[in-house]
Amino acid sequence: MSALFFAVFSEAKSWLERSQAKPVSHSGKFRIFKNESHFIIISGTGKLSMALAVSEFAHILSKEERNQMKVWNLGIAGANHKEFSLGDFFWIHKITDAATGRDFYPDRIIDSQFKKETNLKTFDKPITKEKTVDKFLSLTEEELDGVSLIDMEGSGFFEAASLYFPLENIAVGKVVSDHLEGKFCQSSDVETMMEKIANPLYEEWISPLPWDRVDPFETNDWPIIESFIKDIRLTETMKHDLKKSVRFFRLRNLDSLLPLPDHTLKNNLKSKTDLKQFLDDWRKSLHV
Repeated sequence: MSALFFAVFSEAKSWLERSQAKPVSHSGKFRIFKNESHFIIISGTGKLSMALAVSEFAHILSKEERNQMKVWNLGIAGANHKEFSLGDFFWIHKITDAATGRDFYPDRIIDSQFKKETNLKTFDKPITKEKTVDKFLSLTEEELDGVSLIDMEGSGFFEAASLYFPLENIAVGKVVSDHLEGKFCQSSDVETMMEKIANPLYEEWISPLPWDRVDPFETNDWPIIESFIKDIRLTETMKHDLKKSVRFFRLRNLDSLLPLPDHTLKNNLKSKTDLKQFLDDWRKSLHV
């Protein structure tokens, strides 16, 4: 199964047409569409609306369904750089929330035919480089230093999705819609931009997650970890967090040996504090 989140209908239109997804009757606030296996959700603009839409959608699924679901956010974004052409598509490898300063790091989409990646900054208002444009927040070149793309939903989507779905299942992609001129995009222009990427990207979205096809992690890596921790009294939460970290390591180090702590450290655990520190240090080594 796959789920695709958009802010507005014009972003979602071509995907709804391809999938022939129909509205889902439910008691929630947000628009959810579904075909046999895939969902499309329209949240409305802003990171809060997007986060609430993710939460509402997650609660209609079982934990098992969420663990096997590919979850994407696609949409338009303003570009800070003129060399980014209108209609260019980028996968996002770093999201910064402008209000809180928090950074988030989506996984890379290794097998996509779209190869460009960049960073995204999420603001609470539309951004322009022009001065005194009504309804827009005006920022200078200096204030936008280091920022590539700008939107209003990315951080809300990723922070909420990471609470309910495995990190490796989540991705964010954006289409360049403007260069921060201080003008709202016309719906017809947004539909045209999204249509151009939908044809090739749709097949990637509906394809199974790589570990749903063949999962060497479950057959090779995790049994090694389970053997190592069998005499350590980890809670289920600890095991879950460790498993996420081990998978995180494997996705970035396809051919490397798993880093295991020294057996002497494992044998010298005397308290819950020792155990927590042991696990924290191990997970840090997996995230390097």
